Amino acid sequence: MANPIALQVKDLKTYFYNDQRCNKAVNGVSFEIEKGKTLCIVGESGCGKSVTASTIMQLLPTLSRIEEGEINYFAGDGENAPAIRIDQLERNGAEMRRIRGSEIAMIFQDPMTALNPAYTIGFQIGETLQYHTSLGKKEIRQKTIQLLADMGIPLPERRVDEYPHQYSGGMRQRAMIAMAMACQPKILIADEPTTALDVTIQAQIFELMDDLKKSNNTAILLITHDMGVVAELADSVAVMYMGNIVEAGTVEEVLGQPRHPYTRALLQSIPVLGKGRNQRIAAIRGSTPDAYDRPVGCQFEPRCDFASPDCSSMPDEQNLSDTHRLRCWHPQRDSGSE
Repeated sequence: MANPIALQVKDLKTYFYNDQRCNKAVNGVSFEIEKGKTLCIVGESGCGKSVTASTIMQLLPTLSRIEEGEINYFAGDGENAPAIRIDQLERNGAEMRRIRGSEIAMIFQDPMTALNPAYTIGFQIGETLQYHTSLGKKEIRQKTIQLLADMGIPLPERRVDEYPHQYSGGMRQRAMIAMAMACQPKILIADEPTTALDVTIQAQIFELMDDLKKSNNTAILLITHDMGVVAELADSVAVMYMGNIVEAGTVEEVLGQPRHPYTRALLQSIPVLGKGRNQRIAAIRGSTPDAYDRPVGCQFEPRCDFASPDCSSMPDEQNLSDTHRLRCWHPQRDSGSE
């Protein structure tokens, strides 16, 4: 039996406007994340992964707006938990401020811009706890020190009073993760959370995220380029390209039986450990189109080896199984042929 849904995104369209031009950064994205499960979104830079996350958090820039779609957050713990329409909340309204950081938290990709250089790390983590919990000052400080210690930051009793410029890049990233996990959110959105960290700390952070998921039944939306991380942590995968989810399913379906040419191309471009220097790594030909001058129809058509006249129109989404869905005119078989 499936777990209750924590987050549901339905036909989401987020557009950016600049000089009378429109960038359809997210163009009809749909997915669900069950409580206690991890969904990984993968794809090349610029495909709309981070914009999707920012839309859920209602942290979009001024020249952007949600054109269509729904973002439903199921706040309660039961199967019949009431839905909160996040897309209908004011970006900086009281309800969104209450949810953001406590019930839905985000680990940002760039800690240099996410942390305020004028305040200590301890103050910034403590501010989250002060706003969303009833803890006193002494308890907040103890909790903050413990969070830093959990992230593997040495001498947390001293580091808690230091400023972001006194932290290394990896330590700033860990401080950001501590801030996001401080209130044990129901949904954790992690945008490339371990980019600046070495493999030992990466493993530690992912273990902490997994512990949070198991202990608090937290749903995790993980954005990453690392297919190894996807294979290890994800319950399901969504592959994005130019604002669309082109393939989605369980890890076994998407990584083990990829059907979209783009998914296959992504997997073929990754070196396999143990095969040595002579292995064939295939680059995806061409480059991503201009975001303000997109192809008509299938966005991958200019780079696809299986393109045909049909691809001049956008294919409908088809269900290959109860969990595996695809948007392509030419779904690939195991042999790689149509």
